[in-house]
Amino acid sequence: MSNFWVILKKELIDIFRDKKTILFTILLPIIMYPAMFKIIDYTMKDATSSVEKNVDIAYKGDTNSSVYKMLKSMKNITMDNSGNENEKLNKGKISLIIEVPKDFDSKISKESETDIKIIYDEDSNKSTMASSMIKEIFNKYSKSVVDKRLQAKGIKTELLIPFEIKEQTSDKQTKDSMAQGILNILPTILIIFMISPTVGIAADLIAGEKERGTFEPLLSTSTSRMSIFWGKLIAISTIAIITLIVTLASMIGSMLYTFSSGGNFTIPIGAFAIIGIVSIFVLIALSSVEISISIFARSMKEANTYLGGFIVPVMILTYVPFMMDAKSIGFVFFNIPVVNAVVVMKEAIAGIFNPAHIVVVLGWHVIYVIATVFLAKVMFSKEEVVFRS
Repeated sequence: MSNFWVILKKELIDIFRDKKTILFTILLPIIMYPAMFKIIDYTMKDATSSVEKNVDIAYKGDTNSSVYKMLKSMKNITMDNSGNENEKLNKGKISLIIEVPKDFDSKISKESETDIKIIYDEDSNKSTMASSMIKEIFNKYSKSVVDKRLQAKGIKTELLIPFEIKEQTSDKQTKDSMAQGILNILPTILIIFMISPTVGIAADLIAGEKERGTFEPLLSTSTSRMSIFWGKLIAISTIAIITLIVTLASMIGSMLYTFSSGGNFTIPIGAFAIIGIVSIFVLIALSSVEISISIFARSMKEANTYLGGFIVPVMILTYVPFMMDAKSIGFVFFNIPVVNAVVVMKEAIAGIFNPAHIVVVLGWHVIYVIATVFLAKVMFSKEEVVFRS
């Protein structure tokens, strides 16, 4: 046991001696998340403010119509009648194209059917928001036309509204929509940034020592191979845990600060326990696989190549549940490696603590940890793997 602590201490000292480790595990999350959330918040507010201040519209139709005069009178709408509407819309020079039939007013006065076409760019947030704003304006205009028609016929407008629909959220505290959107991707970002620093460390722990010629002398000492193995595994897992703690603290602190002025931001206390426990299982399992790859590799270059190939599918799996609704995730996803960690975190963040889902995911992760640690131990004990040339 004393040899294990010696190996662990040696590896941690070597890891933290490298300034890049401190940068990527501690300083980067502290700097990155406040900046990222502030930029996202500013970008969304700026887009909304931009639409509220001014919308550039290309108008096609009779410029003497009531619709044109109504739009022209609005201070936050700029009319563009210079042509090339579709090209300007695609390039973002205008936000919308409004097409009004030339006989629009005539049909309205005759109580005939007519329409107004709103053409927008679905790939542009500003165009989409402008479309919603203009649609609301036209809905109010349409209602005013209906009211005038009914009044002219001596019919009370209330007869067309037998009941009103009042929307109300549940008793749960309402989250800011922007904060909620980021919460959906939080588990994905958390896992990615938790394991990212371990890739380079894993490559150096064994493959790097092989390349430097220090691994064989270490094996020839009185220290058992299992002490060396556990020392290296716990060292890399410690870095991942530190990254987890710093990343989680930085993300939560940044979100609380960024969204404190608008909406409400809440994460159930129990969610932190779920995130912490599941993350620890994930990082031990992935660290064990990384150690196995590093043992198998003959050099740092080879190790980094293999680890890069391993980490890409892991990252893809973390993105699989991104668009899933936390309240309606299929049971099959709780049985897929990596994906199940993300979905159970999403549920916890949404305030859903399904005992069956939690037990299934933790059960699978116990199996993952046992299997990956056993694989790493087997790899470490095989001479043909350790001294592979």
